[in-house]
Amino acid sequence: MEIRLLQEREAEQIYRSYMERDFPPSELKPFSSVQDLMRRGLYEPLALYQDGALAAYAWQTVLGERRGALLDYFAVLPGLRGGGVGTQALQALAAYYAPRKQTLIIECEHPALAPDPAAARRRIGFYLRAGARATAMESLLFGVRYQIYALPCGGFEPDAELRADLEALYRAMVPEPYYRGNVIFFGG
Repeated sequence: MEIRLLQEREAEQIYRSYMERDFPPSELKPFSSVQDLMRRGLYEPLALYQDGALAAYAWQTVLGERRGALLDYFAVLPGLRGGGVGTQALQALAAYYAPRKQTLIIECEHPALAPDPAAARRRIGFYLRAGARATAMESLLFGVRYQIYALPCGGFEPDAELRADLEALYRAMVPEPYYRGNVIFFGG
């Protein structure tokens, strides 16, 4: 699987063609926010190609001084789902981030509080089968409760360090006064 870092124009094409369909509006940042993060060097929108055709995309929030990278959006194109492409894509991402010894931090809706608990459990199972580990952390982000998972990409990072990374990532993404009261972490 080939990974390409997208430029703004390419990222906007994927955003408009796929992400607006793949994610509910309440979960999707406006593209202007993505552009701002990209211009500040805090965002890595990646496209994953299989046999020259787009198969998946994974967009991460990154901070150069932190080891954790937040897997902000991840999707496999609809016609390729259920055939192992998602697992291959996560393995390719782990290899991509391994030289930087980064860990992909994954947020999954808490199944007990998700609108579709079965879908939340399936999503968590997918990440665990792909090599992610459950952490002792949870978060409450703008009213949605998440469990936190970590996909090691070059070494183990303890929960306390992952929490510090996650807090730093959100502080870079969410300006005050929106951060206070809307971004809350538990455990770790």
